[in-house]
Amino acid sequence: METEKPYTESELIIHQLAAKLGISSHHLSQIINEQLKQNFADFINSYRIKEAQLLLAKKEYEREKKVSIAFESCYSNKVTFNAAFKKYTGMAPSDYRQKVLKDSIDTISLQ
Repeated sequence: METEKPYTESELIIHQLAAKLGISSHHLSQIINEQLKQNFADFINSYRIKEAQLLLAKKEYEREKKVSIAFESCYSNKVTFNAAFKKYTGMAPSDYRQKVLKDSIDTISLQ
């Protein structure tokens, strides 16, 4: 997941990921459900939100609109992105960005 980043394919379905892994979609679903205690959608969304967090924390994306970050993280609209982001992080993307950028400034100031 980390090296090939299949979660960046906006239309990714379990059958496609299973084929890439060389296992049945039933087996992949069973692994995700039993081992990770998630369903496929939550599994993929967790990676997409981590990707969004990385983008929001990058200085070069500081002026990038949230909808652009949403699209780069494979969300088709801002509403879905905001809801998913809040579900996984407990905060809105804009609040996360402010916190991360403030923390990085505070870290620089302390050094």
